[in-house]
Amino acid sequence: MARPTDDDHAEALRRFLAGLARGDDANQLVADIADLHVQHNTFPGEVFMELAADALAVAGVEREPGVAYRELLSTYLPEVAFRGKEHRRIQYAVLTAHAVHGGLEPDLLDEVTYWIEQYWIYALYAAVAIVRASAAGADIPLDSMLADLGTKHAIDIA
Repeated sequence: MARPTDDDHAEALRRFLAGLARGDDANQLVADIADLHVQHNTFPGEVFMELAADALAVAGVEREPGVAYRELLSTYLPEVAFRGKEHRRIQYAVLTAHAVHGGLEPDLLDEVTYWIEQYWIYALYAAVAIVRASAAGADIPLDSMLADLGTKHAIDIA
């Protein structure tokens, strides 16, 4: 696959939002989106990082009240278990989404060089947890949150 196009970005968003709206778990989303990953590239990871930041914005997430990192994963991503190096990778993906929400642009390529082929998966997992947590924290039904995110990106998730 060549460089990702705008259509590829839209397709990654569509699959993510539609799958989550259907009730797919994070592992099913990975399977459904895997063919979009571009080898030796962070795509579609940056799409999910930005979507997670958008979810934080839609929910009006601010500094207080915060969500504990461990609580975020155990409560909003219970279907995925992380071991060893995976803990640092998911932590990086969660923290970068929050950083983007705050206006900081992370240097993905420098940070994920040794695990670039897996970055998109961790970014997807982080986005699932953050979207779910943002909806719950703002008392917005998940379907409404997903519809709002779809509208923001001109994506029909029906």
